[in-house]
Amino acid sequence: MLGSFALFIAWAPAAGAPSDLALPLETPAIPTAELRADLPPRAAGTPETLFINFDGGVLQTGCGNDPRYDCSTLANLFNGYVGPYDGNETQRISILQATRKDLKDFGVRVVVDRPPEDVPYTMVMYGDLGPQSFAGVAPYIDCEDRRGSDTSFTQGFGSSNTGSTVILQEAAHTWGLEHVDAELDILNPFKSAGLNQSFRDECFRIVSDTDLTPTPGSCNQVHTQFCETGHQNSWQEMNLLFGPAIPDTTAPTLEITSPEDESTFVLPTTIALLGEVQDDLHPQFYRVEVYDHDQLIYTEDRIGLDLLLINPPEGDYDLRVVIADEAGNTGEDRVRFTILPEGSELPPEPEEEDPGDPTESGCRIGGEPEPAPAWAMLALLVLVRARRA
Repeated sequence: MLGSFALFIAWAPAAGAPSDLALPLETPAIPTAELRADLPPRAAGTPETLFINFDGGVLQTGCGNDPRYDCSTLANLFNGYVGPYDGNETQRISILQATRKDLKDFGVRVVVDRPPEDVPYTMVMYGDLGPQSFAGVAPYIDCEDRRGSDTSFTQGFGSSNTGSTVILQEAAHTWGLEHVDAELDILNPFKSAGLNQSFRDECFRIVSDTDLTPTPGSCNQVHTQFCETGHQNSWQEMNLLFGPAIPDTTAPTLEITSPEDESTFVLPTTIALLGEVQDDLHPQFYRVEVYDHDQLIYTEDRIGLDLLLINPPEGDYDLRVVIADEAGNTGEDRVRFTILPEGSELPPEPEEEDPGDPTESGCRIGGEPEPAPAWAMLALLVLVRARRA
């Protein structure tokens, strides 16, 4: 009787990730950038790229707030350095995904790899800001996003809910949005723990500080397109700046790197099922499906393909792995291998063919192992990776 095998998923818990309770949940008053006639306003409906920098870096001065070179007018506030975020990979991707979710209505593409120099982008550095009294900070409120391509900063929160909200508040300041007094709006100067703040399609009172002091507002050339003076509609302004969401039509690609195709193993054995995934929005969570001879044996949402096959039953396997990104675009690859009974000898390595020898090679001596029954492949022990921190 053929036994079952176990499929284990490794997951490491956060190591040293900061506690949100130990970090401030308010952002300071932000000055308004000097209005310069030589800098035109952002063209309405122009898509944007938002780069979340989890890796930190040495800050440069004398070059404004240009993210391409980690330039910041606030460099002295951090002694010229921002440390990397110390959460694990799952936390990083959860923060990335939460940020994308909050921007789902708008033409803003969120990435964690630095874009090329010829691509304009906004950067938020997310990590160790040192001992500060605020959740995040931006250099200014840039009315109409005239300067573009700015750098701002966020404390390294562990929660995806908190982290994404503060990231977007600081980035939004550099796009020309001000603080408001609405608790559920992302532009509220306090991050309300447990609440899902978002860009709200309502007019709210603009405030100047964390005391929620009302102010007439600085960017009324935009605010008054949707609200009366002294009020702001964050959803409408984001839609005006960046336009609607751009559909993701790019399919991911998958290349299985382990095991080697047509390889052979002898029980007992542990086989790593690994693959390289590429996508224009990588990393993200993919729906991973594994088929054996076209019968589904495993499905789960994962960052990539990194599974272990523990003592598969003897037989011939033909695994097809399909990955789907969050827009439903799919890619796939397949691998074939053979499992021999315990005590078997591995076949000898094939000799290199002599180009002058016309004899065909590749014949197999002896009987073929029977394909493993599909029911045996269904007996899986799965340790599920948490999707969100």
